[in-house]
Order: sequence, then C-alpha cells, then structure tokens
Amino acid sequence: MSADTGLKIEPRSLQAEVLDRLRDEIIRGVWKPGVRLQERTLCERFGISRSPLREAYQVLAAEGLLDLLRNRGAVVSTPSYDESMDAFTLLATLETLSIELACAKGTDDELDAIGEIHRREVAAAARRDEAKAFELNNKLHRAVVEASHNGPVMDAHLIVSRQIIRVQNATGFLLPDMPADEHIGFIEPLLKRSKAAAVKGLRAHLAHVRDNIARRLETLVATPEKRPAA
Repeated sequence: MSADTGLKIEPRSLQAEVLDRLRDEIIRGVWKPGVRLQERTLCERFGISRSPLREAYQVLAAEGLLDLLRNRGAVVSTPSYDESMDAFTLLATLETLSIELACAKGTDDELDAIGEIHRREVAAAARRDEAKAFELNNKLHRAVVEASHNGPVMDAHLIVSRQIIRVQNATGFLLPDMPADEHIGFIEPLLKRSKAAAVKGLRAHLAHVRDNIARRLETLVATPEKRPAA
C-alpha cells in the first residue's frame, strides 16, 4: 500500500522527514496493523537511501508503532488492548482538567472558535461526511485543551491523543461512534463558563467514547479476559 504524493524529500533532515511522514500515516490509518512496510518501495517514493529509512524504523519501533521482525522487516504493530485503555484513561483525565481550566482561562475568541468547530462538526455529521466529522471531532477536543493555557497538559495531550486517534483509525470508525450532538452536553456549558456542568457533560461523553473504543478493540486484539493463560 502506498500513499505517493509525488514529492521527493530534500536531503536536509532526511530521517526526521521520513519519520514524521510515516508516523503520521500510521496514526491516520494509511498503514493498517499487520502490514509490512516495503523498504524498496518507500526508498523510491521518498527518493532516499535505506539508511535514513531504517533509522526512522528504529524510532517508530521505540514508539510502539512498528514491530521489527527477523525475516519480515518492519511491520505495523497492532495496538495493545491494555495500553490503549490506559492511554484513554490518561486522555480523559487531561481533557477533564482542560475543560475546567478553559472555563476560567479560555478567551472569548477561543470559546467562540470552539463553538464554530462544533457547528461545523454537526453539519458534517448531518451530511454523513464521516471523515470530516472525525477530523472536526479531534479538532474540537484539541481546541478545548488549548483553551486551558496549560503547557504541560497540552504537551501530554498531544502525545496521548495520537495513540487514541491511531486506535480509532486502526479499528475503523463509524458515524454513530461520533455523536456530534452528544458534544452539546459539554460545549454549551463551556461557552457559558459553567465548570460543573461542562465537566459533567464531558465525563458522560468520554465514558461513551471509552465504551466504543473498548468494543472495537475487541475485534482487533484479545481482551484480558479472552487471552490464554500464561
């Protein structure tokens, strides 16, 4: 599988450029779990030698995105059930703290922008544009986090949200899994700076998302209860 854009990478920072592109494509689900990355094809696509590509593989393997297997090369890893659910627990904690802070620290312009993203998300869902609705869903949650004005929270959220987006793309996402109208439960109180109501609405939404992710992961990997005893 290839997502060739026809663009060659400049010699500057070859490994970093390749790393960023492959990481993004794995997270977005361009490369599915279990797919073997073809070294020759990628070298031709990016216009690079094997050395920077293999360096990128090493970093992606350390990040848990690739498995480097003898006689098979680089294979896109399958998300772990336990690690994915742990990551979601952290994500929910960060987003709950973020909405509390956003109610107090978010600027009027930031809250207006959040409201506009939500309106666009609802419109995308109404016209059954799943890809756009998914994109706006992620953008909405990120905008709430950025309105917290807390640097460490924003940095941590950026990392963990990539893991969750990858799981969602790896398992497939459906419009019913992204109820845009459910966001009203925390967006409306956020716009009114009503912290308690915003937190309550967000927690209800995140509980629903967690259940969806757990259910969809069960189709991809063995859950703790289904794994054979060691």
